[in-house]
Amino acid sequence: MKNLWMYILSLAACLSGCHKNEGAKPAENPITTLLSEEAQTLKVVGYRTNSFQESGIVFSSSLAGKITQLGSKLPDAGIYVVTLWDFDSGQLLLQKTVEQEIPDSLSLASTDAVPLTIDKKYVISINNRSGSRSQGSFNQAFKASGGNVLPATKGSITMHASRSGNGNIVAFPTSSNNELSTIYGFPEFTFIPD
Repeated sequence: MKNLWMYILSLAACLSGCHKNEGAKPAENPITTLLSEEAQTLKVVGYRTNSFQESGIVFSSSLAGKITQLGSKLPDAGIYVVTLWDFDSGQLLLQKTVEQEIPDSLSLASTDAVPLTIDKKYVISINNRSGSRSQGSFNQAFKASGGNVLPATKGSITMHASRSGNGNIVAFPTSSNNELSTIYGFPEFTFIPD
């Protein structure tokens, strides 16, 4: 009888301590987190221009995981194309059209899961052309006191630099200089660590 009680107590302890979600890591939205956590030191300005651009951020992950959403936060409501690129090859890995219904508000759209390789560099970018509009809008975030915004790490994602490119069509942001003092866009993604 004593052994039976010990077995029941051991089984109960194991069952109460073993949860399916134990150790589950929360979803990460690193660009939004950076802008939110650094809000007191950053100045965010929205622009409207007669030209269009592809604005992006070079990033890497310190953990294996997957991207499950792509998103947009531009000054104007619209339908925008957000793209995930391989940084080294410029190869398009994932693309999603995101409908942003509210100006200057983050909109996320679910995608097929794309796995990320630890410490490999990627680019997330957004093209600010929406439909047949003659103007494109985008945001810039920079330190009001001067200095660099990037590189910055939020969660398991390190954002290394901003990149941009001009054009009416979606294309890999080809600026040769990695911009460290300004974040352009803003594109966003949801990363879920394994």
